[in-house]
Amino acid sequence: MCKGVFMNVKNYNFGQVGYRGRGKGLASFVVEAKGAQLVAIADLVGENLEDAKSLYSNINVYSNHLDMIEAENLDVLIIATAPRFRLPIVTDAVQKGVKAIYMEKPIANTLAEADQMISLCKDNRVELSIGHQRRWDPNFVNIKNAIKNGDLGTITHGVSYWTAGRIGANGTHFLDMINFVLDDEPIRISGISQFGMNNKADFNESLNEWMEKDPGVSGFIDYSRGTRIWIHCFNDVITPHTHMFCGTKGRIDVFEGMGEFDMDILYRASDKDSTDMRGVHIVEPKQFPVVTVDKKPESLAYEELIRVVSERKNNSSTGEDGRKALEMIVAFQISSENGGRSVALPLPESCFNYEVGYHPNKSGK
Repeated sequence: MCKGVFMNVKNYNFGQVGYRGRGKGLASFVVEAKGAQLVAIADLVGENLEDAKSLYSNINVYSNHLDMIEAENLDVLIIATAPRFRLPIVTDAVQKGVKAIYMEKPIANTLAEADQMISLCKDNRVELSIGHQRRWDPNFVNIKNAIKNGDLGTITHGVSYWTAGRIGANGTHFLDMINFVLDDEPIRISGISQFGMNNKADFNESLNEWMEKDPGVSGFIDYSRGTRIWIHCFNDVITPHTHMFCGTKGRIDVFEGMGEFDMDILYRASDKDSTDMRGVHIVEPKQFPVVTVDKKPESLAYEELIRVVSERKNNSSTGEDGRKALEMIVAFQISSENGGRSVALPLPESCFNYEVGYHPNKSGK
């Protein structure tokens, strides 16, 4: 039998800091990612480590993230803690030889902290990827390509609304998605915040506690090429999450959480441009198939990070992308505090320490 003709397939070691809530999901997605193996989890809470060990019997568990980083030969570190705990973890990781970091969104509580982490990773040649998973969803990639290819003509305006408010914890996803599909720079923000839930609607004590700290917002985003997007996530918005992008040839409507594939996409367009606001611009339904994949976007993100590390491929969700979404969140809150006045982007350095609240659990456990 011939020897030495097969390539050795390397498994990349993943470790994770934080195993609670969202952290449990992030760990499970490693199992589905080709070439990735979960070798260790660190958490300050013993019960969380017991839960992790009961599900992943072959991993090592640690009560301190630095002990894990020093003991394990990690290629990728997943950071699933609350944002305010991340800077020292990133500092230790880049100094101890971790090659890439996948960080749960939102990137930080302040722009200053985001800048520090981005600089630390750049200076130490560590890839930083932020968990805005719609960037790995083939449906949003296809929408981005349709807009880029001119299928909708010149994009003029759009709408994005979602349930359960939280411009920080939820909004970071959708603000980043809009930036991604438009492939454009936001230049102006205006809006009004609304804290707490609507107790006349589907009231939930836990969600109300979150929204008392992380509000809903209704407002506008202006982009450099003239597109204006209205976002709305007040406490009376109901599902599904809905996004609409309109141009001089037609429009795409996206409904998340519906249908057989958890997403419906409606595409209507004309073969020619029209800027006639008074005449009848006839658009016809066109095919825009919904793509299904057998893996979650987070697993695809982990596989991409492996390629970024091993083949120097492009990172689809950089620290700078995460910072941009955070800057928009800060701008919305500053606008609301000033009666909805427009706020120009980029924000000045005087705003870099403005702290955004996400979660009421003060312990972060």
